[in-house]
Amino acid sequence: MERIKIDKDIYLYRFEKALGHFVGLNTVVIENGNEALLIDTGYEENFLELKEDLDRRGLNVTHVVVSHFHPDHIGGLKYLSDVEIYGSIFAKHSLEKFNDIFDHILPNNVIVEEKTLIFGGHIIKMEKNVGHSKDGILITIDNKFMYVGDDMVFSHDGKALIPFCADQIVDNHVLSILKIYNQYKGKTIIPTHGMIMEDQKIIEQDLKNRLIYLNYIIEYPDCTFKEFIEETGIRFIGMKSHVYNTNKEVKQW
Repeated sequence: MERIKIDKDIYLYRFEKALGHFVGLNTVVIENGNEALLIDTGYEENFLELKEDLDRRGLNVTHVVVSHFHPDHIGGLKYLSDVEIYGSIFAKHSLEKFNDIFDHILPNNVIVEEKTLIFGGHIIKMEKNVGHSKDGILITIDNKFMYVGDDMVFSHDGKALIPFCADQIVDNHVLSILKIYNQYKGKTIIPTHGMIMEDQKIIEQDLKNRLIYLNYIIEYPDCTFKEFIEETGIRFIGMKSHVYNTNKEVKQW
């Protein structure tokens, strides 16, 4: 585990990929006196390691903002009680998929469209962003940092992973990337998986590449990943995630 200060009272905790996991992950901690707000908890083992560090420094978790309710984002929730949990109104949609692993830990502060929280002088804006998953939210801190969850996914050393729609609704992922594209300028991007991104040109090109890929598989639903690369010259890692079938009715949530 690595702890990196990215701004006053804001820290990025980075965890290398564990055995059996494909990528590493990040958690953001915002401190306010002896209180701590987490953006995602990581897997159970990540949270326990993180909590050791917080305990050592006399910090108590009082707030958790969940980008979406997949196992690698909520593993620590079962260890927390009497905390304010912020998350999408659609949290149950994801939790039901993993009911053999997690109890249904639903947010007690529900985000329908958007919500703003002030914590330790920091302004945290949470917006509905259905894309990678139905319960996705986009999180902006002080209009400086944008936590994008899994709408932009990278290897631990920053290589772009193929866009993945957990619910197989590709059109929605296009919209979620467009929302990020329309708001990223002047901000640092923090993905759950990968390295923080500050270079605006690199951010722009990555978002464009993702849009090209998603629109390509909408137009050519039976294409192979090799055909996409040959046609566009764009490369992602994680080609096994190229399993979409867009020949079905698109649900808009």
